[in-house]
Amino acid sequence: MSPTEMPASRGWSIRTRLTLWYTAALGVLLLIMGSATYAVLKRVTRADSDAYLTDTADAVAASLQLALAGVPPAFAQDSLAPRWAADRTLENHRFRDIGVAIFQARTSNADGPVLHLLAVDTTSSATRYFGGAAGWQIASTSAVRALALMDTDLVTLDPHRERVVSLPVSTRRGLYVVAVSQSLAARDVLFARVRETMWIGVPIALLLAMAGGLGLAAASLRPVDAMRAQAEQITASNLHERLPVPSTEDELSRLSRTFNALLDRVEDAFEQRRRFTADASHELRTPVAIVIGESELALSSDRSADQYRSALRIIHGEARRLASIVGDLFLLARRDGAEQAIAPVPLFLEELVGDCVDAIGGIARSKGLTLEFSPMSEVPYTGDDAMLRRVVMNLLDNAIKYTPAGGRVRVEAQPRPHEGAVVRVSDTGVGIPAEHQPRIFERFYRVQHTTDRSGLADASGAGLGLPIAAWIAQAHGGSLQLVRSDDSGSVFELTLPGRLA
Repeated sequence: MSPTEMPASRGWSIRTRLTLWYTAALGVLLLIMGSATYAVLKRVTRADSDAYLTDTADAVAASLQLALAGVPPAFAQDSLAPRWAADRTLENHRFRDIGVAIFQARTSNADGPVLHLLAVDTTSSATRYFGGAAGWQIASTSAVRALALMDTDLVTLDPHRERVVSLPVSTRRGLYVVAVSQSLAARDVLFARVRETMWIGVPIALLLAMAGGLGLAAASLRPVDAMRAQAEQITASNLHERLPVPSTEDELSRLSRTFNALLDRVEDAFEQRRRFTADASHELRTPVAIVIGESELALSSDRSADQYRSALRIIHGEARRLASIVGDLFLLARRDGAEQAIAPVPLFLEELVGDCVDAIGGIARSKGLTLEFSPMSEVPYTGDDAMLRRVVMNLLDNAIKYTPAGGRVRVEAQPRPHEGAVVRVSDTGVGIPAEHQPRIFERFYRVQHTTDRSGLADASGAGLGLPIAAWIAQAHGGSLQLVRSDDSGSVFELTLPGRLA
């Protein structure tokens, strides 16, 4: 299995996974929010209830103190005054859903102090905690502690689930305790209903959210299905087709544009490969046909030695042409395969250019051309010697081919202002027509110069020289450009960056 291949498995779809993640996150959020709401509701309800009980206890205690201070003479006896004051206190208040009782602390027994019930409000269902008629006594230490004889306190007493606040009242007639209670039954029922609502409502909400999430995910991913369906239909025979681009200007639209740009590059690559194959076949067909024709002609009958030598010279020339084309094609194939085709070595550019000028000078003189070279000062450089020579020789060869007798070819090699160098080849030849200039660096593209235009014989090659030269320049980090081309000649410029030794 290649590194880019995924193991074969059938997992959940993105739509399902998005829905499950969304539902799980929503469930956790609802659980946290529900628990927090339930806790806050419970705390607020209890705080409100306790505040109400405490306020009631304070009000009853204040009324009890006033009542004890204003006992009529007829009830002035110590045994009657507390009962009268307690009854009068309860008569002056109206209670709802709470129970109120007033106790008098009497002499302690062996087990502790005794609370004697003086009066109890009988209008509330909460009075069941305090017992029945007046005179009921609480003598156990635990009960006295629960009613907080010595301090104000709030307690919850079972088994009746009563919330009780007790408030000690100290007067000149002794110590009293005001106890106010409220049943927790109604609140327990409320909380039970809240819990039931949460246990039922949260799953229903999650189911609805899951259904809605599936619908939203399906709607959101519908463009992906459309792109997938279209991508499945694209083959090598219809690479011109493209994926639909949603108008939402979101991630999916950017994805489709990116994929369409990839298809553009793939289509261009296929088209270049098709043209390359067709052009290569065309270029190879002619020399192969000549070789076959000459060999068949030579073998068809007995010939003289001169005729055989002539046929062999033709076959040898076409074979060399074939070898050159095959070498160029191999070099371009290495370029397309992104292989490292250059071998950098330390060299001197002015020496390299001078060698090329010397090598081709004889051809220029034989055509009646003036070949000028303006060398630069010695500049050490690191590059592929053979490749750079090929670029310079190609530029010089083209300049000589398309410059009529009596013309001039000039070569300049100059250092750049910072690093690197510029090699400029100019001529006074026929120039390149404007409509052909954008395509001269394409493979197998040739500009046909006829005798009607320039007086030159057609000297076109295979159309691979300039594309290879441009690639060599790019492989060195530089560029090869046509600076100018018109009736007065052409100027090519090879720019090499600062890859200095």
